[in-house]
Amino acid sequence: MPRIIKLTDRIQYLQMSNDPLSADVIAVRGDRAWWIFDVGACDEAAQFINALPRIPVEEAAIPVDENGANLAACNNAARLAKNVVISHFHRDHLLNVQRMCGGEISLDIDALYVGAYTSKTFGEIEGVAKNVVMESLSFDDGVQIQILPMPNSHAKGSLALIVDDFVFLGDATYPMVGHGAPDVYNVQILGEQIKLLKSLTPSRFCLSHKRGLVRDKTSVIQFLESVYARRQKNENYIVA
Repeated sequence: MPRIIKLTDRIQYLQMSNDPLSADVIAVRGDRAWWIFDVGACDEAAQFINALPRIPVEEAAIPVDENGANLAACNNAARLAKNVVISHFHRDHLLNVQRMCGGEISLDIDALYVGAYTSKTFGEIEGVAKNVVMESLSFDDGVQIQILPMPNSHAKGSLALIVDDFVFLGDATYPMVGHGAPDVYNVQILGEQIKLLKSLTPSRFCLSHKRGLVRDKTSVIQFLESVYARRQKNENYIVA
């Protein structure tokens, strides 16, 4: 059973699972919205997202008025939206959106932010805005939020979510899966990725499917540089 882990007062996540394979699901509480990174593939991930409260706890506790109405609940401004950022199109990160499209489950969400390639893997969802991210987007929501296209060998059109000192990368530091052939990194893309990661200010990089989500920025970059150092002249790929 996946466990819910608290990273900060504003950030929590549901751990990944292996049966079925389902990515870590991150939930960041802003002042106006939840920012959810990936939706996973298991029922527990959907339940985790649906259970995120629409009314901030501190406002839900406000006493009722003389008519018995909760003043915070009556104030639309107090209602937290739920914005979902999908890291990439692989099933373990995305399937619950596809299950929602097929009517198998319900997800309590308001907006999706996806890369262009991911956008092709599911249709429009009534009542849910689909935003295709082609360049960096930034939001001030009590925490600093940035949605950033991330060059990588693993999956086309990947996105990262930056929240204050954390960079949530999904599978973006992993190689292209060979499906019977060796897993590989694309030399050109890996070089671009290292350059971009080095330019980021946050010091904590978060990698899905790892025991302990959070990694030190330096160690992640050092690993990628060690792979890049093995590139060979006139070779487009590096075996992982």
